[in-house]
Amino acid sequence: MKDKILRIVSEILGSDVNENLTMADFEKWDSLKTLQIIMALDEEGISIPLEKIAKVKSVKDLIIFAEEGE
Repeated sequence: MKDKILRIVSEILGSDVNENLTMADFEKWDSLKTLQIIMALDEEGISIPLEKIAKVKSVKDLIIFAEEGE
């Protein structure tokens, strides 16, 4: 699942990413990009609980929240 998340985030942000990347580290990552990432993950069968979406601040958060949503 981690590799799939990394691939999707890379595609949305248009840059190679790792799990330590945060929104603060990447200028183009804003709340709209977060929603695009969440929707793309959902299309791939990876769900982030709704109550966690506003708390996403890093790739690591996406991975943790996706694992919680399983």
